[in-house]
Amino acid sequence: MSYVVNRGPRPVAEATRERVLAAMEELNYRPNASARALKLARTYVLGLMMTDITNPYYSEFARIFQDLAYEAGYAVMIANTAHDGAKEIAELKSLLAREVDGIAAYGVREEETLELLASSGVRTVSMDWHLTRDGMPSVVIDDYRATRLAIEHLQGHHHQRIGLIGGTGDRTARQQAWRDAMGPILGRDLEGLAEWGEFSRDGGYHATMRLLDRPDRPSAMFVSSDVQAFGALRAAQVLRLNVPRDVAIVSFDGTVASAYTSPPLTTIQVPYEQVARQCLRKLTDPRDSFEMHTTLDHYLEVRSSCGCNPEP
Repeated sequence: MSYVVNRGPRPVAEATRERVLAAMEELNYRPNASARALKLARTYVLGLMMTDITNPYYSEFARIFQDLAYEAGYAVMIANTAHDGAKEIAELKSLLAREVDGIAAYGVREEETLELLASSGVRTVSMDWHLTRDGMPSVVIDDYRATRLAIEHLQGHHHQRIGLIGGTGDRTARQQAWRDAMGPILGRDLEGLAEWGEFSRDGGYHATMRLLDRPDRPSAMFVSSDVQAFGALRAAQVLRLNVPRDVAIVSFDGTVASAYTSPPLTTIQVPYEQVARQCLRKLTDPRDSFEMHTTLDHYLEVRSSCGCNPEP
C-alpha cells in the first residue's frame, strides 16, 4: 500500500494499483499526515504571513498562492499579523510550532521576528522588501522604478503639483521615489503635499480628505496602494471634485477591484502569479539552485483615473 500512496520507491503494476486504491476507498482509508511527516521530515505545509487579509492585494495574492501550492501538493496556513508587532511574533511562533516546510512573508518588521526566522532554520522568502539577513531569499518588484513610472505618467498629463498618499509609519521605496521626483519641482512645498494613512479604505479616505481640502491642493496624486485609492475616490466625491478633471490619481497594486471603481484606476500592476510561482519555487526546490533575490517586471495599467481613456 505504501508504494501506491507514496508513488514509490518501487513501481507498482497498474492493475495492482487500481485494486489498492479501490480497497482504500471502500475502507475510507486516509494516510496519517503526522506519521508521513515524521518519516519524510516534511509536513507539506507552507506558512503565509500577511499584514491584513482584508486588503484586496493580500487576499488576491493568498488565493493565487494557495491554488499553486495545492497543485504542487502543499497546504497553506495563513497568518494575519494585522500590523501588530506582538501578533506578528505570536503568529510566527504558531507556524514554527506546526513545523511548516517554509514561510512566505509580507511586511515583517519586528526585529524579534527577523531573529526568530533567521534562527529557526525554516526556509523563508520575503515578498515586499529585501531582508538584510544573509541567506534569506526575496521575490519583489522594483517599487522605486514603478513609482517613478507612475509619477512620470502624471507629469505627461502636465501635472506639476503631484501629491502623495502614503502609508502610516511606512518609509518605503515608493515614498522615496516620490520625494526624489517631486523635490526638485516643489521645493519647500514638498512636505505640504503628502498625507499619511493606514493601508485601508478608511486610511486613504481620511488622508485624501486632509490633502484635498486645502486651498493649494495638488492637481494629481500618487496613492501608495489600491485599497487607499478606493478611499481617495470616495473623498474626492465628498469634496465634489471630479477625477481626473480636478484631481488625477495613479495607484499601486493592480488588484482586480481597481478596474471596477468609478472611474477605473490607473495603477501599477504587480505580477501576482509570477511572484507566487517564484516564491513557491524558492520554498520547495530541494536543490537550492535559485537566485537569492528576484526582481520581476511591473507595468502601468492605464485606465481613466489619470486622465487617459475617458469613460463614455
